[in-house]
Amino acid sequence: MLKKELLQMRSLKATQKMMRLAENDTPVKVKREYWPGHVYEEEHRQYGLYMRCVVQNNILKVAFFLPDAMRLGGRRPAYELYIDRENDRFITFDCANHKWLESKVDRINWPSCHYHCDKKWISDSDDNIIKQYLGTDSGYDGILSYQLQIREKELAARHKKETDQWDADLLQIPPVPKDWERWVSKVGIQENFIFYRYDKRGTHTGYCSFCDKEVPIKRPYYNKVGHCPCCRHKVVYKSIGKFGRLWTNDAYMYLIQRCKDGFVIREFMGQRFYSKETYQTPELSIREIRRAIYTPDAKPLRAYCWGRYKLHTLRWIPTGLCVPFRSYYYSDQSGRVYGKTIPSLSKLELSRTGLPEIAIGSVIDPEHYLAVFREIPLLEKLVKARLPRLAGECVSDYHEFQQRFGASKATSLTGIMGIDQQELKRLRAQNGGLRFLDWLRYEKAAKTQVPDDVAAWFCAEKITVNDLKFIHGKMSLTQIRNYIRRQMSETGMTSDEVLNTWADYLSMAKRFGMDTDDAIIYRVRKLKKRHDELARRGAGKPVVLRAGKLLLQFPHVEEIMQSVKEKFEYAGKEYKIVAPTCVEDILLEGDTLHHCMSSAVRYWDRMEQRESYILFLRKVNAPDKPYYTLEVEPNGTVRQLRTYYDRQNEKDIKAARSFLRSWQKIVAKRLNEEDHKLARASKVLREQEFIQMRNDQIIIHTGDLAGKLLVDVLTADLMEAAA
Repeated sequence: MLKKELLQMRSLKATQKMMRLAENDTPVKVKREYWPGHVYEEEHRQYGLYMRCVVQNNILKVAFFLPDAMRLGGRRPAYELYIDRENDRFITFDCANHKWLESKVDRINWPSCHYHCDKKWISDSDDNIIKQYLGTDSGYDGILSYQLQIREKELAARHKKETDQWDADLLQIPPVPKDWERWVSKVGIQENFIFYRYDKRGTHTGYCSFCDKEVPIKRPYYNKVGHCPCCRHKVVYKSIGKFGRLWTNDAYMYLIQRCKDGFVIREFMGQRFYSKETYQTPELSIREIRRAIYTPDAKPLRAYCWGRYKLHTLRWIPTGLCVPFRSYYYSDQSGRVYGKTIPSLSKLELSRTGLPEIAIGSVIDPEHYLAVFREIPLLEKLVKARLPRLAGECVSDYHEFQQRFGASKATSLTGIMGIDQQELKRLRAQNGGLRFLDWLRYEKAAKTQVPDDVAAWFCAEKITVNDLKFIHGKMSLTQIRNYIRRQMSETGMTSDEVLNTWADYLSMAKRFGMDTDDAIIYRVRKLKKRHDELARRGAGKPVVLRAGKLLLQFPHVEEIMQSVKEKFEYAGKEYKIVAPTCVEDILLEGDTLHHCMSSAVRYWDRMEQRESYILFLRKVNAPDKPYYTLEVEPNGTVRQLRTYYDRQNEKDIKAARSFLRSWQKIVAKRLNEEDHKLARASKVLREQEFIQMRNDQIIIHTGDLAGKLLVDVLTADLMEAAA
């Protein structure tokens, strides 16, 4: 459309009838409440817009007139719209400002009366012109509908330029194997059931969802877990009369296929759906959610996921490639891998990855495996050495393996891990992981014997070499294992609780001058009882004696207390922060509030290493009365905030936290570069400790917080200082 030619089309002015209608259409003020308590006064007319149109040279011209201008005698249009249906184009001329607009009619800057009036006036003859020309609804709505269609076509054309490239790339993806659906149902989805009909005289047969037939059963119970007597698969018993609609959990599964660029890893999710009537013929749902294309040498090229494209349609769209730390930020997406395509790929594309060896029969995320393999080539050696547990730990926590073995210059597996061939055989026989490897390396370094069954028991209980430092040299590892097991049996404590109690007992025994090298002392029969006796005895002893013992172990803590006093002390209107000046201050604080910050060795060790400090929160009107005890990092980040019996009182903690935020801002101005360096190191150690706690699922067993995960409690306490 040539703009000069458009402006030369027949001029359309308001008719006498239109002018009379506009003049008689007196505005009426209407109050409208758009939401409670907000009332607005608006001007309403019968018609908010007047329209005329004409078709000339196969172009539809629509003139729009505003009622306010018409009431003042103006007969010229405010806007003129030109539509070329043959070429699906439209353009609008702003008559007042003499400029062209590409906007649809709903995006023009109309006056407010246009929006307050739903009706637009147009003569019947002009209305029919619009309807016949556009082939849509008549009037204003017909114009807008047509413009929306054009915009949709334009948008689709723009999208197509982008999506055609992706579709062309995905043409190389081969079809799924012929037996794919059966494999998904029988292998990919691992949940199976035995359905039976309850009979009070006894039920003797049930339908196995894996066998697809009736099998003999004995004394089934609803939701009981068992094994099918025929196929030996794990099953859950389901009474047909008790469930309505039953479905398995979403299962991930993978199909690896050769393609033009190399090979593709296709990720699927699947479920089976059962009902009382169709439990023998369940519905199968399979959804492909991701495709990752690799080169022939297993390097990632591109990845696509099934998702919503620009909030418009569902289709394959490019997405990010898998990274080694995926498992930290996403749910576990491990699943079964279709096996029939693996032998061919293992000869070329996957031959140097170890993936074929671990994929068959295992539950794994192949894409994540290859991402870790790129970072840690040692992973292939672990798989091919038949060490599945060690390989699995490497995939789930590759950072640990990088820290341990990343700097090794050795080329052999034994050289990298620091063991010999005989120890490698033992590791393989026990299907050991990192913990078992640590015990083998300890055996070699300490030149002592660690029986395999003892090392395996320590691994199962998550007991490391460092956990037993306090008793090294006094008992053999077999004796230590047997002692812990006996205490667990007699007291009902976990192995971790036994170790903590044992270490605390020996520490207190040493403080009271007892000979901890005497077997009668260090192998005490009733450990818990003797521990509690010494704890009560310690509470009655002069605090100076306890402080002296601590200073022997941590000689620099008082010097450190004095060095941070000026930086951290601060007083507000209601609260103040007080820094302790000596060990006795902290011990008395702990005794008064009955919490663990003064007695647990880890807090003194952190102070000695300048990882964190102990401070006191006091009320200004009672500065000498213990209120809350804080553990604080070098930049003012609050790790813990605890009062009597390790509690927090909801009534006063809000105000205290508000004060602490203000205090952190004051502290930030007093810090130097050394403080910031210490703070960065402290944060790393804290995050590592939190990750380990979460992995170990450490639960609090006593007090108001019993049953909660320790890491959740510490995370809730955390008040990070602004960077």
